[in-house]
Amino acid sequence: MQRTNPSSCQVPLALAILILVAAALFCFVGALALGIGAYYFMETESDHVAVASSTAKLTPTPEAKHTPEARTTPVSPAATPSVSGTPFTASPPSATPFRSTTPSTPPAPSTRSAELDEYGFHTTQIRIGNETLDVELAETAQQHAKGLRFRQTLAENDGMLFVFPAPQRVSFWMKDASIPLSIAFIQSDGKIIQIRPMQPYDETPVPSLSDSVTYALLVNQGWFERHGISAGTIIEDLPH
Repeated sequence: MQRTNPSSCQVPLALAILILVAAALFCFVGALALGIGAYYFMETESDHVAVASSTAKLTPTPEAKHTPEARTTPVSPAATPSVSGTPFTASPPSATPFRSTTPSTPPAPSTRSAELDEYGFHTTQIRIGNETLDVELAETAQQHAKGLRFRQTLAENDGMLFVFPAPQRVSFWMKDASIPLSIAFIQSDGKIIQIRPMQPYDETPVPSLSDSVTYALLVNQGWFERHGISAGTIIEDLPH
């Protein structure tokens, strides 16, 4: 017996299944698009809610309750709140913040003496912490070489301040100096960066570790320790 050909109804059935899948996919995409549209619609509506800044307590006026598009302007903590065109008001502070009633006074610059002292140096006063020093000013190359040589005594709150024309690395020795001393190497901004002891008549060089030394201060040995002065202390009224 001859075998019959397959039924032609199989082709329309496959097409029907394909159409059904396409319809289901179309419905899913449509539902997804509808959901996204609804979400954005709700977000747009929520943007009209007035939000107060977290740094200031603001109370809406009666008009603001009926105005859906009223917004607040964030208030800076350092600024005095003021009434603006927005329907929100803020209570004025009882006092102006961050305002000092006592004006700050910059430190007075040091004043050198008009005349030279008995050793040939101008003198001035400088303050270190809570202490005041009367210092002689060694400013020229000749004065640098002379220093405190041949001195027999140095008062407790006296000293000698070496002033250099530019930041540099310096070195000191104690040739012909009979007084035990301490030396502080100082930057141009007045910051003490190193303190070293120096022994009488010791010709061993005592160099600075830094090449940014603009001043060097000589005092009686141990003066810095006795007055609580250490590296890092700032001297604000040095001569320029």
